[in-house]
Amino acid sequence: MTAFPDLPDAAEALEHFPFDDGRGIEVNERFRELRQRKGLLRVRLAYGEPTWLVTRYADARLVLGDARFSRAMSVGRDFPRQEEATELAGLITLDAPEHTRLRTLLLKALTKSRMEAQRPAVHAAADDLLSSAMNAGPGMDILVDYAQRMSVLSICDLLGVPVSDREVFESTSAALMPGSAVGAEDMMRRFSALRTCTERLIAERRARPRDDLMSAMVQARDEDDRLTDTELIDLVVTMLLARFEAIITQIPNCVYVLTRGDRALWNRLRANPAELPAAVEELLRNNASAGAGLFVRYAREDVNVGGTLVRAGEALTVAVESANHDPARFEDPDAIDFTRPPGGHLTFGHGAHYCVGAQLGRIDLQEGLRVLLTRTPELTVRDITWRVRPHIRGPEAMRVTWQGGPE
Repeated sequence: MTAFPDLPDAAEALEHFPFDDGRGIEVNERFRELRQRKGLLRVRLAYGEPTWLVTRYADARLVLGDARFSRAMSVGRDFPRQEEATELAGLITLDAPEHTRLRTLLLKALTKSRMEAQRPAVHAAADDLLSSAMNAGPGMDILVDYAQRMSVLSICDLLGVPVSDREVFESTSAALMPGSAVGAEDMMRRFSALRTCTERLIAERRARPRDDLMSAMVQARDEDDRLTDTELIDLVVTMLLARFEAIITQIPNCVYVLTRGDRALWNRLRANPAELPAAVEELLRNNASAGAGLFVRYAREDVNVGGTLVRAGEALTVAVESANHDPARFEDPDAIDFTRPPGGHLTFGHGAHYCVGAQLGRIDLQEGLRVLLTRTPELTVRDITWRVRPHIRGPEAMRVTWQGGPE
């Protein structure tokens, strides 16, 4: 832990972050003040060593995109975080050249055409899930009955997981749901079963390749290099976790924003479905869903960031929700404007660790929302339980109804 000679009681003197209990997806007003002051704020999360808090857009891009800041240095350290015990592993914990190698091989499999080819299957999965929910009654919990199940169907279809093996993916997904009562031992058992299933599927694809992502990952090569079985398994698990978090968090968050108040945004998209891609980008920018500690980096050397000299070995936490609302980058940043020029938000990260599944996430959100907008024009949020101090900000449960549902 870094010592502060001028702060003999540093642990008590540091301000705690996040600045609220995480309920809702509104951006905390404190960020407005921090973006205007010179330098960075030194804070402490629930667990881990102190960290510099990065709130301005330009500083965030620097920290996320510059090789002088490391993800790998988080491994084995008491890094800033919200959970008591978190072991980091996988692609997100690596730096170049290991990260570059794995990312290059993965991108050979995750081609733009392959991702776009998923759109009909994603739409069909969302459509079937909504049909099942509508047949069961006049409403649903949009997390459990729609977003969570959609995430499993989507990743299984993409990877080519046969129906007979999908229960393993569903079991792991269910254990990750907000409010899940699954204990640590049971969670480890489910992840072990997932890894065993994935290992078997990899062996099958090596012997008999198919037209799916699993086969493409198995076959991906860079000269004489290829992904090992362990790397493939880790990537599959990482993809399940990443898509799970993106879909089950962002679909409810987007529905909440679109339908609140006078429902003008919801009605606008129903009348102008061609705006949906731009709307998804703007909602991703606007919603404060990235949890505290998700974007932690360590300085490899002394670096000046926003007027603060960050010493080698010190941690920095990027507040993406603040950077995405920086008026120096986005005009009238608190407004939701579907005509805003696309691109620029940092919700999927930036630089070498920019999310390789970003396009998949966009397709999931676009088609998941498209089905709801088309088939449930009067969809209404009836009840929300927000997660408290979450890893990812969003609802723990969200009950929605449609025309004919209870008042």
